[in-house]
Formats: sequence, C-alpha cells, structure tokens
Amino acid sequence: MGNLSKEELIKLYETMPEDTLKKLGVYDEAKESYEKKQEIERLKHERLQRAVALVKEAQELLDIYNFELRVTARGTRIVDKDGRTVYGDLQKRSETGSKLPRGAKTPLIRYKVPILQVLVDLDGQGKTSIVLERVYEQMKDSFVPADLEELSSVEFPRWNNNARCEKSKMVKEGLLRKESPFGVWEISEKGREYLQDHK
Repeated sequence: MGNLSKEELIKLYETMPEDTLKKLGVYDEAKESYEKKQEIERLKHERLQRAVALVKEAQELLDIYNFELRVTARGTRIVDKDGRTVYGDLQKRSETGSKLPRGAKTPLIRYKVPILQVLVDLDGQGKTSIVLERVYEQMKDSFVPADLEELSSVEFPRWNNNARCEKSKMVKEGLLRKESPFGVWEISEKGREYLQDHK
C-alpha cells in the first residue's frame, strides 16, 4: 500500500484497527500523519482562541474611544466618529501625496463659511453626508485638481477630508456645537454670528 497520501493515511488510522494497519505495514506512517494533523489542529485552535481574545480587547478599546475599525482592500485603519483616520498604514498615507506644497489645495479656512451656510439652510443641523454633499455643490467650481484627488487612507477625496478637518476646528472654536449627536453637524449661536459677519 505504498504511495498513500497523508489524507488517506489519516483516514486509515481513524477507521482501521491497529493490528490491521500493522499487517498492511502503514501503522507508523499513519500514526505519525494523524498526530501531526492533531497537533496542527491544536495550534490552530489555540491561535483562534488568542485571536478572539484580542478582537474582544480591541473592540472594548474602540468602544471606549468611540472609534471604528475599517478593513478594506486598501488596508486596515481606525477612524473617529467623523470618519477621519486616527491610525492606519502610515506608508499608504504618504503614498497618497496628502502632504502638498502650500497653495496646491484649497485652504481649510475656505470651507468655514460654506459649512455654516449649509447648516443655516438645513435649519441649523444636518447629517455628515448631507452637509458634505451641499458643501461640495457650493465649492466645486473653486476646487483645484488636488482637492479632487482620492485619498486611500480615508477612502474619499481630499476636499471631503479637509472639510471634515475644518469641521473639527470649528467645533473647538465654538462655531459648531460639541454636544451634537453622532454623525450630525450643528451650528451654534457663535457660528450664526460668524456667518453674518463673514458672508
């Protein structure tokens, strides 16, 4: 019974008595193949257990910081509640060319008035996707090519990322409300005053 595959030897070991296997002259080989398979399965089980424990720990940390893990064909990254990458593949980030020379993209401050105006038009608040869609409509004619480049680190165009960055600054400046629900942008009284002064 020469030239048996490992799978065939394992099957024989699992189904036939030891005496029969010895008579066939394959007992030692079948036993070795079976034990190797068992060891591989044991290691696999241990690794899966460790992986599950790590995933649980990671999820607890993500929940604590209100972050989300995103796994795509472009890589793995952790994003905040506004979809901005807080941790990811740093090499991929640099490859996107996100660091541009001064003047090669629309300055962040140019997003401020359009964001405020959109929020006023939406009766003071709006979901991230709707606000960004309307900001794009207001600003698209002034965008330069660099603004429209896709950034693999955040999976949307540079202008979108920059609008989100400006939004975070506006929250710190008090122009947008800090206590807004997750995924909602909301103008503050200070933001309304700013808009009146800078229209």
